[in-house]
Amino acid sequence: MSADLQLPQLTQAELDPETFHSLFADLAACTEILAVIPKVGTGYIVPKNVSLAEGQHLLISEQIRGLQIRYKYQDEEWWDTLISHGTCIRLTRIKQKFSA
Repeated sequence: MSADLQLPQLTQAELDPETFHSLFADLAACTEILAVIPKVGTGYIVPKNVSLAEGQHLLISEQIRGLQIRYKYQDEEWWDTLISHGTCIRLTRIKQKFSA
């Protein structure tokens, strides 16, 4: 492994309902949404894109297990994956570094 190889920035957290709703408000107001991809089960991604509001509704109403939101913020691409774990929503956020 190269000494200059760095892993992308990664953050994980459990979101309470207030923080969950604030996240969606912030994403809508402050980012450029690239894709919102529903997950219906472990490892399976529904092959479609939905709106940010629809994704939030699907996750809250437990019609899907998770949601991946891909967006740009301050000229950087980020992917937020939200997974429902019964009483909480777990967030994994990763900064993408695509290079040739």
